[in-house]
Amino acid sequence: MLIRRRPETVSSVFPFPTEIDRMFDRLIKSTFSGVSEPFAGAPDFLPALDVSETDKHINVKAELPGVDPDKIDVNVHDDVLTISGHKEESKETKEENFFHSERRFGSFMRRIQLPTAVEPEKINARFKNGVLTITLDKAASVQPRKVKIVTD
Repeated sequence: MLIRRRPETVSSVFPFPTEIDRMFDRLIKSTFSGVSEPFAGAPDFLPALDVSETDKHINVKAELPGVDPDKIDVNVHDDVLTISGHKEESKETKEENFFHSERRFGSFMRRIQLPTAVEPEKINARFKNGVLTITLDKAASVQPRKVKIVTD
């Protein structure tokens, strides 16, 4: 019987950031803080997305727990959907001295190349329980259409 083992990664052996990781992060941030490209303006985190498609719609779900819906922007331009915004850090969080923290704060942005043209005026966005759900209607020209065959 053959038994295969997955190679262990450092993150699986040591799941929490080490002091060396934190020192490296501080070094990178301080070294490149004045550099305009590619680090300046980069998002602080990337929300997880699900993108699905039906005959008439493209559906996008973005996980944005703790984000104020008023701080979220949704735009479509040239068949590219952009979701961007900002998640504020609470005052309590700023004043506490953390041993371990994995929550993300700051700006975020995701761009998705849509698989087909959409109707820009028929885009709906709903935010519930930390999930942003965007429904985009496909353009009429790309929706499937049944063609009747005429016989002589």
